[in-house]
Amino acid sequence: MIWIEVKARDQVDLEFKVLEEGSAISWKFKSDRHDIGFGIFHEGIAVLAIKRIDAHNKMQIGKYDCEEIGRYRIVFDNSYSYVRSKQVHYTIDVVPPWPTAAVK
Repeated sequence: MIWIEVKARDQVDLEFKVLEEGSAISWKFKSDRHDIGFGIFHEGIAVLAIKRIDAHNKMQIGKYDCEEIGRYRIVFDNSYSYVRSKQVHYTIDVVPPWPTAAVK
């Protein structure tokens, strides 16, 4: 897992390029203490709105099925916190579509 610090009143943006239709973005993340905002954007448009998640209580695991190719941005948001920085441990992958068997 990768570790990042999201400073108080700030956010960390991670960009991923999806090259094949039908791909998915999968994630696992956990914060050391306190909640963290999490969202996904495609070409600047929110496809998963930023929402505060109690990721310090348990590992957050999920995936987003990409309907379009292009640039996707994962956001860890701590802009609402005036004092506390947050430490986040994460793994994010772009998973290509499963190959389909030829129909006979």
